[in-house]
Amino acid sequence: MSYQKDVENFMTAGEQPLKTELSLKGNQQTLYMNLITEEYKETLEAFENNDLIEVADGLADMVWVIMGMCSSCGIDFNKVWEEVRASNMSKFVDGKAIKNEAGKIMKPETYFKPNIKKVLGI
Repeated sequence: MSYQKDVENFMTAGEQPLKTELSLKGNQQTLYMNLITEEYKETLEAFENNDLIEVADGLADMVWVIMGMCSSCGIDFNKVWEEVRASNMSKFVDGKAIKNEAGKIMKPETYFKPNIKKVLGI
């Protein structure tokens, strides 16, 4: 299953171009950034209204438009995800997380920053 591929099928059917070169410039990139903002605001409103159904819908919509943004910018999301996942997992020491008082998992000495530049090939 690939969320990005599902969205790319939608984009192709809707005659939106898929980018293979990396770029943040263009009307479509601006459109998707605006859609991300819109979906975030709707999800936040649903959360504040304690509406679980609309939060779930909003979260799925955010993933959808984020995948559209990736495909509009030439970003292979799966490669970026794998790098970020590996980085996040480096926060565990002997299988244990170190958390602050708010419950946030902290960055121990084992942590390494994701190398997004390398993953994107730039």
